[in-house]
Amino acid sequence: MGLEAVRRAAAASILPVVVTATVCSCASSGGSEPEGEPTSRSPSPTASASASASPQAIQDAVLEAGVTGSGLPEGVTPPDDSGSPGVGWAPDDGLLYVVTFGSSTCPIVAEPEATLAGGTLTVKVGATSTGPCTMDFVPTTSVVGVPADVDENAPVTVDLGDQVVLDVQPRSAAGSAGPMAWAPTPG
Repeated sequence: MGLEAVRRAAAASILPVVVTATVCSCASSGGSEPEGEPTSRSPSPTASASASASPQAIQDAVLEAGVTGSGLPEGVTPPDDSGSPGVGWAPDDGLLYVVTFGSSTCPIVAEPEATLAGGTLTVKVGATSTGPCTMDFVPTTSVVGVPADVDENAPVTVDLGDQVVLDVQPRSAAGSAGPMAWAPTPG
C-alpha cells in the first residue's frame, strides 16, 4: 500500500469518530427542567436553568413574577420585525410583561423583580447562556413584579438598560393587559 493510500485510509477511519463526537456533544442538553414547563431564569450567563429547554408559551403560563415563556402575550403584536424590546402591564396587578427577541435556546430574559428609584422602574435583562445558541429570532416574554408603591393607573417610565427607556401607559380596565411600549427601531 502506497503512502497516499495509507493517508486516505487514516482520514476515512477518523471521520466517523469526529462526526460521532460532534453529534454527541450537540445532543446532550444537560437541562433539569421538564419539557413544556414554564421557566424562571436569571439573566446571568451562569443561569442554572437549561437554555435548551423549551419554555412554555407565555399564553399558557401562570402569571407570576419570574415566569418566562416563549412567544408574545395574547393580543400583542410588535410594530415591526426589528426585534426591539417592549414593556406593558400584564392583566394581573403588580406585574409587567417584558418582551425581548433572540435565540430560542439562549433567550434574553428579565430579572423577576423591578426596582424603583426616582420615579423610574429599572428592569435588568440579559442572556441566559453564553452559547451555543440557535440562529433563530423569536420573542420571549418575562413576567416582572413591580414594587407595591408604583401607581399602575398613571404612566410609568421603565429603564431596560442599554439606553432603552420606555413610557408605559396604564391599563384601560382592571383585569386587562395594558398597551405595550416598544423601543424605537435601531438604526
